[in-house]
Amino acid sequence: MRLKKIRVIFSLVIIILLGLIGYIVNGILNKETKEVIVAKKFIENLSDEKIINNSNYNKEAIEEEVLNKLNSKSSQIQYSVIVGNYGVDIDKNYNVLGFSNKNLGTKIKLAEISEEKATSLATKYIDEITNDEFIFKEIKTREEEGSPCYNVVFYKCKDGYPYYKQEINTSINKVTGKLEAYSNYPLDNIKHIKDINIDEYKAKNIVQNYFINLNLKSEILDKPMIAFVSVNDNEMTLSYVYNVKTIDDKNKEEKYIIYIRADLGEVINYNLESSTNS
Repeated sequence: MRLKKIRVIFSLVIIILLGLIGYIVNGILNKETKEVIVAKKFIENLSDEKIINNSNYNKEAIEEEVLNKLNSKSSQIQYSVIVGNYGVDIDKNYNVLGFSNKNLGTKIKLAEISEEKATSLATKYIDEITNDEFIFKEIKTREEEGSPCYNVVFYKCKDGYPYYKQEINTSINKVTGKLEAYSNYPLDNIKHIKDINIDEYKAKNIVQNYFINLNLKSEILDKPMIAFVSVNDNEMTLSYVYNVKTIDDKNKEEKYIIYIRADLGEVINYNLESSTNS
């Protein structure tokens, strides 16, 4: 009787262990394929909305390649998945960070899309991809390099204010007007300080006095931007962003970007970031 009871218990333990092993293996397999599912769905949506060129995406013939990005500790990219001609970057939470056409090439015909049209299309595409706030920053084109795309860049925003260092990038095909690349990185667990306790006039005086203390003559080159600037890894504050030209006692000129906190009136000193390197 006792032996029979032991056998029953042993059998139950084996069944439970097999069930757990099956559950764990299934979970691992599903986790490994989740990034592929996310990438395919993202590209399918872009194709369905006619945001990308449908000829570059064939639903019946998809080449998939998953590359684990764990070795790159500084990157938010955890996975890169190839779907058709498109590479899709995904973070550890399975959010799409961006994509690009890997087979775009460099040979182009004469541009049929104007810069104004490209900007309008980029704005429309971003609106269809994300709910994030954004405002136009600039458009870049490199005709001398034979680039087939306009690079249309936007500031990412929060509550109407731009992030000075956070951009949404798009590449618009100069001939078709389709989206060839897109990137938009999330900002997680950030404290935002939105207090504005000093005006532009006060901020300007702080800038001028700062350079006087460094024995430099200074000239503010344009109207400042009010934007979110990082003060540490987990905190951003609204700041006045100034472009400044300085002259030292040897008449050497330099251009710098300087940030003045809108809440405290303090200089956020990044060793005076040179505007030529920003």
